Amino acid sequence: MRDKIQILCYGDSNTWGTIGRWYESKEPSERYDPEHRWPCVLQAQLGDAAEVIAEGLGGRSTIYTREGEEYKSGESYLLPCLHSHYPLDLVIIMLGTNDLQIKKDITEAELPVGISRLVDIVQRDVGSGRKGEAPKVLIIAPAEVQPSSPEGRVLVYDKFRRETGRNLSLMFPEVYANVAKEKGCYFLNSQDYAVPGPADGVHFDAESHVRLGQAVAEFVRNCIFPER
Repeated sequence: MRDKIQILCYGDSNTWGTIGRWYESKEPSERYDPEHRWPCVLQAQLGDAAEVIAEGLGGRSTIYTREGEEYKSGESYLLPCLHSHYPLDLVIIMLGTNDLQIKKDITEAELPVGISRLVDIVQRDVGSGRKGEAPKVLIIAPAEVQPSSPEGRVLVYDKFRRETGRNLSLMFPEVYANVAKEKGCYFLNSQDYAVPGPADGVHFDAESHVRLGQAVAEFVRNCIFPER
């Protein structure tokens, strides 16, 4: 009997499954049920052939930090995360949205820097894959940033630098596709399947989670592990 394909989904609140909030609150965010979180949809689609591990953290960036939230840097936790879930066959990384609010002066030229460093960490870590090989990597370009509904959390758009941040978020697909080509890994564009909900313009709506999870499953079956 073949071992299950071990898949790690490494991301931010849209991997954790945050439900966009319509009002400001200091309470922890609420989470979609498993039927409406894309890593869980991925698991359901792949069934017994795979084990999907969801590692989502709200506010996680690629490599950037804020004082007091250093643990939210994707770079700082990625290596121990890889080893704690050994052996891995595939690492899916969907990060970058929070770079736009943490590094306020980030430019188009800097967009590939963070994701490139994360891919390097995975590809150089032969200790986390099988038979002395590094896991395969799938980069997913994160969703666009949109203005919220007027009845929603309109200040979220300000945190992401309004039109500047939105325009940068629309560049993720092209930038990340180029990184994937350069690094020899796989690429998928979440913007083809998922959109932020109107509550805050950042977090996926429930239907987007389902579409994205189904799309990732199809890509995994047909493009990454067709023999499985």
